[in-house]
Amino acid sequence: MSSNILDGYIPRNPMTAEGRALLYGGAADLAFKPTISLISGHSGMGKSALIDRILGHMGKQLHQHVRFDGKPFTEKQILFLRRNCPEHCTVGTLCSTFGNYTDNVLGLKLYSGIFSKLQGGSRTLYLSEITKIIKTHHVGVLVIDEFQNLSLMGVGAKKIIAFLVNLRDELGLPIVVVGTYKALRLLEGDMSTARRLVEGGYYDLERPTSAEDSSWTDLCQIAWEYQWVKNPIEFDAEICETLYDVSQGITGLMISAFAFAQLAAIDDETERVDAALIRKVYLERMKPLHPAIRILQSGNPILMDKFDDLYRNLWPKQERPEGYRNPEPCALSSGEPVTQTQIEPEEAETTASPKRTRSGRNSVATSPEKVKPVLSDEQVKKMVLADSVADLISILDKR
Repeated sequence: MSSNILDGYIPRNPMTAEGRALLYGGAADLAFKPTISLISGHSGMGKSALIDRILGHMGKQLHQHVRFDGKPFTEKQILFLRRNCPEHCTVGTLCSTFGNYTDNVLGLKLYSGIFSKLQGGSRTLYLSEITKIIKTHHVGVLVIDEFQNLSLMGVGAKKIIAFLVNLRDELGLPIVVVGTYKALRLLEGDMSTARRLVEGGYYDLERPTSAEDSSWTDLCQIAWEYQWVKNPIEFDAEICETLYDVSQGITGLMISAFAFAQLAAIDDETERVDAALIRKVYLERMKPLHPAIRILQSGNPILMDKFDDLYRNLWPKQERPEGYRNPEPCALSSGEPVTQTQIEPEEAETTASPKRTRSGRNSVATSPEKVKPVLSDEQVKKMVLADSVADLISILDKR
């Protein structure tokens, strides 16, 4: 990201003739062509946090210049613009979010009113106004998070991708898009779109597949140093494995389980966090996420596609009010509620009858004879989901 930003600034240097020409409407003379990069991973893996840390390390978002290279230069520079892709995204709504955000960064009211007047306008008008922001304030990089929200937009998604490509080509602006694996659907069936979205590289924040993964061990060991209890204990293999069991390698869930365990230890005045307490806290305080965890444990790719929706719907980020009750099981895309019988891996894998799509065609289905069980007996016994282990063992006994 750092090299992309610096290379993108070369043709836009406002102290050169080429840079001034671009600032006042000329075309960019791009010796180096900036790229669009794609970062993906499961919800909770830390994609957004990673981007925030990288951008924060590069410097302040807003710079008020006074002099540059010994010459007066009283302009404001915005190093990056970072927004989430709206759920019902159009070119207009996306540009409007950047208008409001730019005003917040500058501490002024310059652009929000302009975009509100453009509602229903053409893509060219929106592109023109966004171009003014990028040129006038010397924006270094555009970051768009939650990019998976475009995966169901159909033709609308292609328009937005074309809009981003125009920004890249006309202004020499590097762009980074971040999303869950659903964003990868945008790469299917259209080689041109796929090539444009990954020219700058495709980066996959994969979750570790076991507690023995060295990166997982390192992460847990670093997190374990932040014990706020009075009787801290040493990090060991059991702690590492337990943290993996309750999170299945999802960073955000591991941190939550660790934090909840510390709160419980302080509340009951034991002031000590161990593997048993982490499991107990997971069973008692993280029940809404048990269906999502079972999906990850199953390793079933068909079920895995539903993980991110379950994570977002069953694990709200806002603080819950006193007396709050766990929500009812959310509905899948089929409209059916998520129940334990639906997400058990054994039952999901042995569904024999093919499903009908809206077009009437049969979707691909795998016959039960060809399906190999994803979970071994030993893996099932190690599961920490006490409320489902009995059911799973019962299924295995019948197999």
